[in-house]
Amino acid sequence: MKGPVKTWLGAIIALGMIALLIGSIFEGNRIEQEQAAAKQQPVTPEKRPVRQYTPNEQAAEEKQAEVPTEEMQTEIQEVIPEFLKVYVPFDAASPDDFLKKSKPYVSENLYKALEQEQRRGTLTSVKTKMINVELEPQKEGLEEQWWNADIEVEHTDQDGKTNSSTLAYIIKVILVDGKWKIDDLGVRSRAWNP
Repeated sequence: MKGPVKTWLGAIIALGMIALLIGSIFEGNRIEQEQAAAKQQPVTPEKRPVRQYTPNEQAAEEKQAEVPTEEMQTEIQEVIPEFLKVYVPFDAASPDDFLKKSKPYVSENLYKALEQEQRRGTLTSVKTKMINVELEPQKEGLEEQWWNADIEVEHTDQDGKTNSSTLAYIIKVILVDGKWKIDDLGVRSRAWNP
C-alpha cells in the first residue's frame, strides 16, 4: 500500500508544480502587457501655475551689497596675527599670561569665554612658541568675516627638546565700534575644511 500512495503523492506534487509554472508564466505575461500598455499611453503633465518671483527689498539690497575694502582686509590681516602672537604662546609656569594681553584684540563675549578657559601643558609640551602665521579669507563681509589661520609653532617638552608643528584655526572677526576684533576661534579640522 505504501508504493501506490507514494506514486500518487509524487504525481500530485508534480502536477502542482506544473500548474504553478504555467500560472507564473501567464501572470508574467499579464504584467508585461500592462507595462507595455502604460508606456503607449501619452503622459499628460499636470498643469500647475508657474509662480512668478519678484525681487523683494532684501534681495534688492543684497544685489547692491558692498564688498569689503582693501583697507578693511589689511586691518584684519594685522589684527589677527597680533592676537595670535599673544594667544598661541604658552608656558606651563604661567598659563594665564595670554588673557590680559589679548584684551585689546577680542570682543567682550570672547574675553568672557577666555576668562573661563583653563590652559595647561600636556605630557609632551610645556611651552609653545609661535613662529609664523599664514592667513586666508574664508568668508568675507562688511561686519563679520571668517579667516583660516595656519600657525607654525615650536613646542618644547619637559626635557627641553623642541619640535615644530602647524596649528589650523578658523577665526571669526567682527566690526566693533569701527575696529576689527576677534569674536570666536576654533581648531579647524579636515571635516570642516577639506
